[in-house]
Amino acid sequence: MPYISSLLSKMRGCKQNLLLSALFLSISPLLSAQSYVVYDFTNNKVLESRSPNSVLPIASVTKLMTANVFLENNRNPNCTARITNEDNDNIKGTRTKLPKNTPIACSELLKAMFVHSDNYAAHALSRSAGMSRARFIQKMNEKAQVLKMNSTRFSDSSGLSNRNISSVMDLVKLAKYSLRKPELKALSNTRATYIRANRTNVFMQNTNKLVREEIFDASISKTGYIRESGYNLVFINKYSCNNNATIGVISLNNKSSAARSNFTKNKLKAYGCLALNDLIIDESNDQDIEAYDQLGLDRLIEQVSN
Repeated sequence: MPYISSLLSKMRGCKQNLLLSALFLSISPLLSAQSYVVYDFTNNKVLESRSPNSVLPIASVTKLMTANVFLENNRNPNCTARITNEDNDNIKGTRTKLPKNTPIACSELLKAMFVHSDNYAAHALSRSAGMSRARFIQKMNEKAQVLKMNSTRFSDSSGLSNRNISSVMDLVKLAKYSLRKPELKALSNTRATYIRANRTNVFMQNTNKLVREEIFDASISKTGYIRESGYNLVFINKYSCNNNATIGVISLNNKSSAARSNFTKNKLKAYGCLALNDLIIDESNDQDIEAYDQLGLDRLIEQVSN
């Protein structure tokens, strides 16, 4: 774990430095700057954008590619996998609700990964399609090249690595391609679900509040968050908007989960997409399912240092 070893060498015994680093990240211009595109998927045109070709970390938006590569390479419709220590998050220290060493259908792992953005499920899937994890990640990069996502690179299947990078215009291509997958369209619009793990049912909610609170229905939806990326969202509205067009909003480096949701909501409404309800998304009481990063990293550092 070179990342953790390096981190520990700099931070051991320096709690104050950790707090200062967290403060710096919270006010970093990278996290307040936003790259976005509003895209008409019916007529294949940009409606508006800001810094659309900026190359930035995409966090769990990565799982859009992971899902596509798994669906296209898995040859066993009845495959199962187990969450093992091999799937541990040694980058950010995140955890999982899924039981370890229990047979879980790959279709259930796909649900956990896509709806709840479970990182352990992403890792398990990447070694459950008849290839090594390294080969799976290579397949992800190869698919990016096929889709002409020339600014995109993947180094892991979950998005925990800040070396998973892309641009909003590249993500337009991935989102458009994902519309071909009925499984991903269904999971994108799943508010909450139970993941069956042998005799256990694990309840998981969608990480996207627009879907979770039925503010908009989605054709494609995937959130992402790590500290280095800020809050990201790929969202294609399910129903037609102005001029019977299918509108999508892709944004990177929002400052919070609520900001991400409100930004997307306001852009969709500006282009005639009707909200199913007008729930106010308030920063002060927004439930942020993805805000695990700093807590998990602190816990991981403590475990390794002991």
